[in-house]
Amino acid sequence: MRKFFCVALAALTGCLPVFSACAHTPLLAKDEYNIFGSQVRWVYSSSEQPEALWAALSESARAIESSISVSAEDSAVSRFNRAAAGETVDVGGTAYRILQTARNVYEETDGAYDPAVGLLVDLWGFSPRHRLATYTPTLPYDRADFEQELPEEKYCVAFSQPAVSDFGTAELSLTQTTLTKPSAVAAVEGDDTQYTMQLSLDGIGKGACVDAAAEILSAADVEYGYFNVGGSSLLVLENPDDDGGLWEISISSPREEPGDSYATLLVRDTTVSTSGDYEQYYEIEGTRYCHIIGKDGTPVGAGSHVVCATVVGGLAAEGDARATALVTMSADEACAYASAHADEFRVMFVWFDSETEEYTLYTNLDAENYRVTAAFDHVEVFA
Repeated sequence: MRKFFCVALAALTGCLPVFSACAHTPLLAKDEYNIFGSQVRWVYSSSEQPEALWAALSESARAIESSISVSAEDSAVSRFNRAAAGETVDVGGTAYRILQTARNVYEETDGAYDPAVGLLVDLWGFSPRHRLATYTPTLPYDRADFEQELPEEKYCVAFSQPAVSDFGTAELSLTQTTLTKPSAVAAVEGDDTQYTMQLSLDGIGKGACVDAAAEILSAADVEYGYFNVGGSSLLVLENPDDDGGLWEISISSPREEPGDSYATLLVRDTTVSTSGDYEQYYEIEGTRYCHIIGKDGTPVGAGSHVVCATVVGGLAAEGDARATALVTMSADEACAYASAHADEFRVMFVWFDSETEEYTLYTNLDAENYRVTAAFDHVEVFA
């Protein structure tokens, strides 16, 4: 079996709570935990006045989480998910802006990124409630051990219907901060529950926090450091310890050898987003099921597929959604998509061929912006 490489955005090289830069004042770090279930870290120059900025960064991240996370009972997304079929929900400005971003990437990717797969995410056991130590089955389709038992086929079919799983059927108001739920209800034989469209925006919530941080730091004329939410969404400014201001970002292979990386990005003044089938997954009878739902309504992970994707540039929330979309695409689709948008953002992704058990790294990054640090079967650079 060939070594399995996948992506997880590792900590920046030398990123410790306190570390020094040669030509500038030391860099320091502040951390907050459990924002979208992740660590938030701001690394900054000691010449900054950090307390007010950190308070603003933290407050902004918490406000975004409380607005769109399905874990927050009063969030706009939770209220939409509880709404009846056909009901219009005032989601407020913060959620509305993020929904607009989601709609833009949904259209840009021809629906490969779709935030309306909440029913399927929950069905397959990847909602936040499934990660709680207190999880117990409460819904008709729940399994006591969802990591050892597949859902019933009738629910897979019902929840995959475009009427309840296609974001294009929801209506965003052009003049108000409202979202109207489709009037369709998914019918399941032997179950009288009325299942309606359910949203899941947690996948771009981290990027939304990064974009808000970028505005806060830019307004304060902050030049150095970075802002990171979890391992998947990152804003990098300048590195004071490098003549060109570049940061080295290791993209690691955590499944077998977490300390190893398959590539290093060399970047500054940009955003980096990553997604893959390694973040949340389980295996049943040798088949991997991950939290990213494919176009067929089933989790990505079986057969030939994109195992991981990294997007550099653009808004971080867009990058999060684009990276997720790439993981659901075929190799040809991913290459065509990345080529079509090469002037807007850069892409690196790994394709696994299940027949040959070979891994291929594709990228439209310029050669000076990355180094491959692992032995892939081959690397392809496309325009």
